[in-house]
Amino acid sequence: MNSFSLKFFPALALAALLPSGAQASQPGQVFRDCKDCPEMVVLPTGTFQMGTPDDEVGREPDEGPLHPVTFAKPLAISRFQVLKGEWFAYLRDTGYTMPDGDERPGRACKAGIPDYQGSDPRKQYTDRHPAVCMDFAEANAYVAWLSKKTGKPYRLVSESLREYAARGGSTGPFPFPFDEGKAYSIAQHANTYGAADGYNFTAPAGSFPPNAFGVYDMHGNIYEWTADCYNENYVGAPSDGSAWLTGKCEFKRIRGNDWGEAPVFSRSGNRNALVPDNRGDWIGFRVARDM
Repeated sequence: MNSFSLKFFPALALAALLPSGAQASQPGQVFRDCKDCPEMVVLPTGTFQMGTPDDEVGREPDEGPLHPVTFAKPLAISRFQVLKGEWFAYLRDTGYTMPDGDERPGRACKAGIPDYQGSDPRKQYTDRHPAVCMDFAEANAYVAWLSKKTGKPYRLVSESLREYAARGGSTGPFPFPFDEGKAYSIAQHANTYGAADGYNFTAPAGSFPPNAFGVYDMHGNIYEWTADCYNENYVGAPSDGSAWLTGKCEFKRIRGNDWGEAPVFSRSGNRNALVPDNRGDWIGFRVARDM
């Protein structure tokens, strides 16, 4: 039985975009620090239970034990995954050329452009699609560039922040109900495996409804890099929302699922890991900003 709640700021999705330079301070306020910067939404402070209960369908051993994590200070997260238009503004400004990667036919990344099964990428990969194909170091380089450009404290999201924002005040596997009359389907709410959701590749930002915190695409579309190192469970994990920077750091934690995998991997508490120098048309990232 899916448990979901919209008791936390149910009208956040209606928040107006503040002009560049305006000071955002209240939960739900949306702002952008520069013309080509990601849209950010302020999250509420609070404590949530990170991880999943033993009886959740699809649960893996690395999703426990359940433990409280507290976000004591206001912070913001990008409403969408960093978008192609935002990413390419960074590439133009720095002159950086991404290397090719993932040589699978139809899945190659060519200087940051996904092949998408041989179709014309200009028709599939617009400025409103999530940016893909960057490795972990490139995602961090973007964060450093964004912080310097704006003079604001941006960073890659931690795994706990990513789960807190994905839950949006809810418990259970998703912050929304399953599709009516279908077994474990979330096609009305997320871009995952199959065409029932309307997309065979990535979907443009905002194609599905936001959660109660005003954040979009937390349960599909693409996986997202987080700052955390791999640890096999949550024993010893930080409780203050910071990234876990010790452990098997030859792997980095990723979150969110992508357009090609089953919905069960989109659960709010689902975890995965990836070698930092991997790149593909299914991996991107979000940013956070301390307020």
